[in-house]
Amino acid sequence: MKKIVLSCAMLLFFGGTLVSCKEKTKEKEVIIKEESTTTEDVEEEGVLERVGKEVDEEVDEEVDETIDKIGDE
Repeated sequence: MKKIVLSCAMLLFFGGTLVSCKEKTKEKEVIIKEESTTTEDVEEEGVLERVGKEVDEEVDEEVDETIDKIGDE
């Protein structure tokens, strides 16, 4: 009888250890996309310089139009 109780206790003990060691959470796979940067992608001018150039172009166009109107008169 002792052998049966002891073997059942051992079976429950080892069975419990196998079940408790089982992984229950799934690992999340993290994918990182690497992109190479070239010198063409990197802009040498800042935002202010680009906006300044656009404003200068528009002002130059308006000045040219005004000069043309004055020249036609």
